[in-house]
Amino acid sequence: MVAIFRSYHLSAIFLLFIYTVLLRLVLFVEPVIFQAPENTNFLSEITYNVLASFVQEQFYFYHIISGLIIFFQALYFNHLINYYRILPKSSYLPAFSFIMVSSLFVEFMLLTPPLIANTFLLFALGRIFAWYKKEKVTAAIFDTGFLISIASLFFFPYIVFFLFLLASITILRPFSLREYMIAFIGLLLPYYFIGVYFFWHNQLPEFLNTLTITELNFNVQIIERSMRIFIISIPVLVVIAWSALYLQANLFRLVVQVRNYLVVFVWLFIVGILSLLIQFEGELFHFIWLILPAGLAFAFFFAEFRRKAVSEIVHLFLILTIFFFQYMYIFDQFSFPL
Repeated sequence: MVAIFRSYHLSAIFLLFIYTVLLRLVLFVEPVIFQAPENTNFLSEITYNVLASFVQEQFYFYHIISGLIIFFQALYFNHLINYYRILPKSSYLPAFSFIMVSSLFVEFMLLTPPLIANTFLLFALGRIFAWYKKEKVTAAIFDTGFLISIASLFFFPYIVFFLFLLASITILRPFSLREYMIAFIGLLLPYYFIGVYFFWHNQLPEFLNTLTITELNFNVQIIERSMRIFIISIPVLVVIAWSALYLQANLFRLVVQVRNYLVVFVWLFIVGILSLLIQFEGELFHFIWLILPAGLAFAFFFAEFRRKAVSEIVHLFLILTIFFFQYMYIFDQFSFPL
């Protein structure tokens, strides 16, 4: 199947859609009742309230919406990787990998706040890539800060990706204090206007309570330990490690622009880990930001690994494992936490 998406033919988009549907079919075989998280941020609460007024008891609409979001995120991610030539050849492998990684766990497939926030993080990544070797990028930097701010209003831990924005400015731009200040203004502006709104309605303390940082330490005891996480994580970590070693070995063969973009992805991964320091209570969906760097790692693996049969075997193993644990998770036939 991997070979199909090594091409850049438009027909692959239809196959990507079918692939997305198949990986999410379990949500409809045994209908999963979606419940919005109890503690949601401002924009995610508005989104759930609006959807609830239309969807009501038809919970499968939430799964359809989440599937469509992932599908369009994958296409946009694929556009970025191909347009900026991060992979040697244009293909649909980035979208294919993105969809696969987004289906590793059932929690990744639900319409959670970080899934929605990922859309704005992707848009921010696109604006960051557009800075390279351009003189006037103040508007793009402002837009990036603004997009990260919107993402954090859906899922507050994404506020930490402002550090990712600062790191990207340092990597891709010559030093300019003005650009750092513009990035901060872009981040602050949505909070300023929303804060004014709540202030005039005497609800500012309630809004500020949604922005609290619960603990400034990473409590490993609250992370779920289960067989599904252990088995699925092994091939994922192996592929990420192989991609990192491959890129390190071939780093100087890449053009400077691509090298800088890859460093940006490294910082995306690092800052994503730091987001676990904010309002993390062991939820698996908190790790959904991994779809971006892991999707790129799998795209490199599928595109550059010499023995194509091995990449097919890895993909088949992951798909069979995903299906197995999806259905066991839904039907709850195991005594250990899945």
